[in-house]
Amino acid sequence: MLPPPQGCGSDARPQGGARLSTFLIHSGTLVCMDAAGTVARGDLLIADGVIVARGDAVAPALAALPRGRAGESYDASGALVVPGLVHGHLHLCQTLFRGLAEQSDLLRWLRESIWPLEAAHTESSIAASARLGLAELIAGGVTTVNDMGTVRHTEAIGAVLEESGMRAVFGKALMDQGEGVPRGLLESRRDALEGALAIVRRFHGAADGRLAVSLAPRFVLSCSAGLWGDVRDASRERGLMVHTHLAESPAEGREVEAAVSNTAARYFAAHDVLSGRFVGAHGVWLESDEVELLARAGGALVHCPGSNLKLGSGFADVRRWKEAGLRCGIGSDGAACNNRLDTFHEMSLASGIGRTLHPEQPLSAREILALSTCDGARALGLGDRTGSLEAGKQADVIVVATTAAHHAPNAERDPYAALVHAARATDVRLTMAAGRVLYRDGAWTTLDAARTLADARAEARGLLRRVETGVRA
Repeated sequence: MLPPPQGCGSDARPQGGARLSTFLIHSGTLVCMDAAGTVARGDLLIADGVIVARGDAVAPALAALPRGRAGESYDASGALVVPGLVHGHLHLCQTLFRGLAEQSDLLRWLRESIWPLEAAHTESSIAASARLGLAELIAGGVTTVNDMGTVRHTEAIGAVLEESGMRAVFGKALMDQGEGVPRGLLESRRDALEGALAIVRRFHGAADGRLAVSLAPRFVLSCSAGLWGDVRDASRERGLMVHTHLAESPAEGREVEAAVSNTAARYFAAHDVLSGRFVGAHGVWLESDEVELLARAGGALVHCPGSNLKLGSGFADVRRWKEAGLRCGIGSDGAACNNRLDTFHEMSLASGIGRTLHPEQPLSAREILALSTCDGARALGLGDRTGSLEAGKQADVIVVATTAAHHAPNAERDPYAALVHAARATDVRLTMAAGRVLYRDGAWTTLDAARTLADARAEARGLLRRVETGVRA
C-alpha cells in the first residue's frame, strides 16, 4: 500500500491497537453528521474511548488534561475527519467465495453456488473468511457491521469480531426448510432457535458492549411459519434485532407468493414479525403499502446497490423509503455478490440510482453519507452510540485523505460530494472504533494482514476441494 500523502500522517504512534486514554486528531476538516450539519476545520479530542470535545471546545478540554496535552495525536491536515462508516448488511462467511458465484439471478446464485459453498465451511474456514472481510472493511473506514452468519460456526465469526475491535451486530442464519438447501444447512426449528440463543448468551454485550447479537432468519423461503413465530417471540422477550432479507428479486417474490400466498412484507406483518427491532435487507420490490407497513412498525431497511446491480435484482427506491419515515442504511451484502466490500463505492452507486429514479428530487450527497453514518447507526439501533462526531458518542472515527489527484481541486468546498463521489476506500488513513486504533497509515493494529491473506488462500483451496469432492465439512 502507498504511504500516506504529505500532511496526513502520524505525530505519535500507539502500540498494538490498545484503547488510548487520550487521543487528539488535529488540523482536519470535521464532517460531524450531527443534526446541525456541522462542517468545520478543527480538532477532535477523544478520552477513554469517547469523544469529549471538538472544535473550539478542544483547547479548554486539553488544558484540563494532565500536562495539558493528549497522550497520542494524529495530523489530519489535508483530510476529512468523519464518523466511522456503518455497514448495514453483510455476509462475512462469503468473503472466501469472491469470484466463485457469478450467476445473475438471486435464487440460482444461492442454490447453485452459495449454499453448497456455505455448507462446506469449517470453523477455521469461516474464521479466515471473516478475518479477510474485516481487513478489507477496516482499511476502508468501516467501524460497525451488521452481519448475517451462516447456519453453522457462527461463534467463529463472533470470536473474530471480538478480536478485531470492530463494533458489530451479528447473528446465526436460521434455515429449517427450502428448495435446494443442502442438508448441511438445514436444522430443525428447535435446533435453529437454540443455536441462535446460545450465540446470544456468549456474545450479546461482549467486548465492553461493542458486540450485539441478532436473530437472523434468512428469508421467507428458508424458514417455516413456526420458526418465524419463534423468532418473533424471542425478539420480544429479549429485545433482539431481527435481521432478514426481503423483496430482493422478482423470481424470489414469485416463489414467496407461491409458498405463502403473500409478499414477504405482508407475511411478516401478518405474523407480527415487524417492529422497531426489524432490519430488512434489499427491499427492491416493495410496493407503496408495504413500505408504509414497515414504517408504521418502526422497522428499517438497508440498501445494497452493488449487490442488487450485480445480481440483476433491480433498483431500490430509497427516496420513497425516506419519505415514508423508514430508518435507512447502506451495505454491500457479501463479497460473493458484489466482489468488493467498499462503502464508498456503495455510496456512489446509491447516489446514481437515486438520481435515475428521482431526477427531480435526487438524494443529496449529505443524505447518501448519512446512510453510512448517522442514519445507518439509527437503522441498527445504535444512534445513541455512534454515527456522528459529538461529545459523548463512542469514538468511532475515520480520517479520509483528500490530497490525491482524484480529489483535486475542490474537495473542501463540498466535503459531502468529495466523500460520496470522489473518495475511495484507499483514501482512508485512520480507522478507530471505541477509541481503539484499528488501522493507521496502511497498517492494521488488530489483524495480521499477511497471515490473514495466507490463511484465506489456504482455507479457500480446502473449501473448494470439499465442494468438488462432495466431502462434508
